[in-house]
Amino acid sequence: MSSETYPNRNEVSDDKRNGIAETSKRFLISLKEQLHYSENTIQAYAVDLAQFNDFLSEYHLDSNITVEKIDKASIRHFLGMLVEKGISRKSIARKLAALRSWFKYLIRIGVIDYNPAKSVSFPKLEKKLPSPLSVEEAVRLVTAPKADSFAGARDSALLELLYGTGARLSEIVGLDIQNLNRESGTVRLFGKGSKERIVPLGGPGWKALEIYIGFRNSKLSDGDEVALFLNKQGKRLSGRGIQRIVKKYMSMTVENKGKNPHTLRHTFATHLLERGADLNAVKELLGHEDLATTQIYTHVEAEGLKKAYKQAHPRAGTK
Repeated sequence: MSSETYPNRNEVSDDKRNGIAETSKRFLISLKEQLHYSENTIQAYAVDLAQFNDFLSEYHLDSNITVEKIDKASIRHFLGMLVEKGISRKSIARKLAALRSWFKYLIRIGVIDYNPAKSVSFPKLEKKLPSPLSVEEAVRLVTAPKADSFAGARDSALLELLYGTGARLSEIVGLDIQNLNRESGTVRLFGKGSKERIVPLGGPGWKALEIYIGFRNSKLSDGDEVALFLNKQGKRLSGRGIQRIVKKYMSMTVENKGKNPHTLRHTFATHLLERGADLNAVKELLGHEDLATTQIYTHVEAEGLKKAYKQAHPRAGTK
């Protein structure tokens, strides 16, 4: 990423004297303080790097292995060990991504000269098609909360925003009240790596927000809290808090579907494509960097078409 910043070169000598554990710590700090990665991603990378360090100690029979001694072969053996342990291909791909990012960081600060993980191929992932809500299920969900109290109005606005914008959980957690622009009908979201995008929100979403903001403002004793969604203590609502709210209402209204905020993101994208939205436009709305990531939703749409064909066409069952 062109916007990345790294420690300056006078820190390199410290890294050269340190082993894998210390350089990993420096890397994780840079992810948090300079690149603004989410806590979940940083914790996952920390586990991945610690596991790799443990593997190298056994592989090289040396608990003080330095980063300069890591080569492509040792990385491939690490991935092979993960396969033998039955680790999923998705998890292995994430671990390899963590290693690539770490080596990239070490190159940029001058500790190593090349990235030994760069030419190691990612494992082919099994594509699990998401199970979006139907339109009827989505409407039933977002209209389930009774907006006659602070909690009910908040939950109503939260569900409307998740379904109406396709926002990630972390983006909703970080949303501040000044990120709303009622005049233009848009919401400013900050995605992975603090990348900003502006997305539209429809009328029902704004109506729910206006009701909730009335309760929100009455609850606050001062104007210092900038977070849009608050808990009962008047502080920013956490990711776990949002997950609990979504699960509560999905358990009341929907059967046999993933009861988490990401299901609403899947649903948002699928419903747009089913109604003829351009794939590139959906990519921008979702904040995807790669069009291939968005294309999984075209498979979902195709599955729906195949199901309708099998149900309706008199010769759909013949081969």
